[in-house]
Amino acid sequence: VAMLLSFGAVGHAETAKFESTQTFMDYLDAKDIKYSYYGVNGKHEEVDVEFEMDNFPSTVCELYFKEDCEEVSLRVWNIVTVSAGKNFTYSVLNKLNDSYKFAKFVLDESDDTVQAEIDMYIDAEHCGRPVYDAMMALVDIIDDEDAVSLLKSLE
Repeated sequence: VAMLLSFGAVGHAETAKFESTQTFMDYLDAKDIKYSYYGVNGKHEEVDVEFEMDNFPSTVCELYFKEDCEEVSLRVWNIVTVSAGKNFTYSVLNKLNDSYKFAKFVLDESDDTVQAEIDMYIDAEHCGRPVYDAMMALVDIIDDEDAVSLLKSLE
């Protein structure tokens, strides 16, 4: 079971540039969930939320709200460092992607780490809960016993 950690500032004093980011931060504020707001970087705005999970150390879900306020990308980087061969790694990632259709597991070949991600279209005015639910689903998927077993087999 993933638990939200106290991380960064409770964003009550923060004001986002994009409506979608602000809607999500307002939702977190209403639930007293702490997060870090990093502002605009290029064509996205970043918000990070940290979790304590049963099977992995503290994990940060990074959310990138797009400038058009119609998309958000959720990323959990560096879940495991892969030492298994490429064929085995891709076979495991295919199993994970087949089992957990809403999350995508990807190998970052630049540093041999696995990341999990969700990309979704959103309605900026009403995206607080849907993005929160997607974030919680992503973290729960990563910490699911079957996923953990497969991910750990790559180390």
